[in-house]
Amino acid sequence: MAIRQADDAQVRSRCSSCRRILSFDEWSSGYELCSGCARSRNAPGPAATFVHGPAPARARSAPPDLPEEIFAELLAALEAEARSPSTPPQGALREVLAEIGIERSARQVQWTAWGFAAGFAGNVAVAKYAQMATGAPMGQFVGPFIIGGLVAGAACALIGWGFARLREV
Repeated sequence: MAIRQADDAQVRSRCSSCRRILSFDEWSSGYELCSGCARSRNAPGPAATFVHGPAPARARSAPPDLPEEIFAELLAALEAEARSPSTPPQGALREVLAEIGIERSARQVQWTAWGFAAGFAGNVAVAKYAQMATGAPMGQFVGPFIIGGLVAGAACALIGWGFARLREV
């Protein structure tokens, strides 16, 4: 049986005209003639051609049947939410600050403000020294005054807030 299958495969892989072995590309494409015989006969192409079948039918889905218990549970949850005492909505920033433990105390606000002022003033002093040392006009240093002052002020404000937080703990 195994020998016969090998013979069938060998027969199918030969040119039907000259009995020469077909190349793999010719054989896998379904040609019955080798390229030489196909040129001489001007054969149209493979013996078997692929034909598209009908398009698959789309399955229509029915709307899902949800049990009445789900609707009752949802309605009960909405009614409970409506009955609960409403708390004023907090902003997202306030919720995050409360989550990480940043409370506002008078000491924290004061130290943060003084830290910002010290950082801004320190930046202005350094920028003014740089302006005087280079002899550049003041207009070239307005941007560094403002941007650098805000960055330095924010950094020093954070340091001041940290010191106040440490003193409270």
